[in-house]
Amino acid sequence: MPECEVCSSSAEVRLFDKLGHHFVRCNNCSLERISPQPSDETLAKIYGAHYYDAWGLHDSEHTVANLKKRTFGSVLRKLPAVAPGSKLLDCGAATGFLLEVAAGLGYDPYGLELSEFGAGEIAKKLGADHVFCGELPNAAFAGVARGEFQAITMCDYIEHVRQPRQTLALARTWLADGGTLALTTPDAGSASRHVLGTGWTHYKIEHLFYFNKRNLERLLKDVGFSSVEFYPLWKSLTLDYIGHQLDVYPHPALTPVARVLRRMPEQIRAFPLPFRTGELLAVARA
Repeated sequence: MPECEVCSSSAEVRLFDKLGHHFVRCNNCSLERISPQPSDETLAKIYGAHYYDAWGLHDSEHTVANLKKRTFGSVLRKLPAVAPGSKLLDCGAATGFLLEVAAGLGYDPYGLELSEFGAGEIAKKLGADHVFCGELPNAAFAGVARGEFQAITMCDYIEHVRQPRQTLALARTWLADGGTLALTTPDAGSASRHVLGTGWTHYKIEHLFYFNKRNLERLLKDVGFSSVEFYPLWKSLTLDYIGHQLDVYPHPALTPVARVLRRMPEQIRAFPLPFRTGELLAVARA
């Protein structure tokens, strides 16, 4: 039985099974995870060429870009003010929307992205020297040494990695002293998790870990961050976007409701609104 990534306990309780995978909770710190983790082959199928189809990039790229940038702007505004040209690293940078917003705020932005498609899109926007295609333990950026980033962002990232403790510890080494990490992830202590139970929409096979504020703060401080503040995460979404997501990731109760809402007039369906989606935003100082 694997030890908990936060507290090293091996005592766990099974929560439920989904698509042949066991979801469990640590008896000591309440970290939830999939145990055993999905195989590389299983995850490779999920992260294939069509992984970003859930965003609707192929159908409404401008709308998706606008929504993502609104959300990422609200995350970046939680970071302390920095000098123009300060280096920022976005882990799990996807196609680079956060990096574009960061550049507009005066950062010198770099991206880490596992998907070759996503990394290629970032290279087109920022140059090949500003993106690394791979995982954080292997990351290298031309002309940038460890300890030179003033900010690191991880939006919807930490729940995907196999070793979150190692990943956060590595992130700390890339940060300058006094630098800041901004992290968003599903909140296993959220109201939506308690209301929806095992039907919580964040329970996906590619999401390997599910933190709450208490155990995430413990982990961040364990690996060298001095303070952690939490904020509610508001995502900018439209009814059309939500409906598309619930078609790609069907939910027995929510998908039919979303389909009804998508019959509303376009000016209503396409209007961006702030939504709480059961996620947290943590800002940690190095």
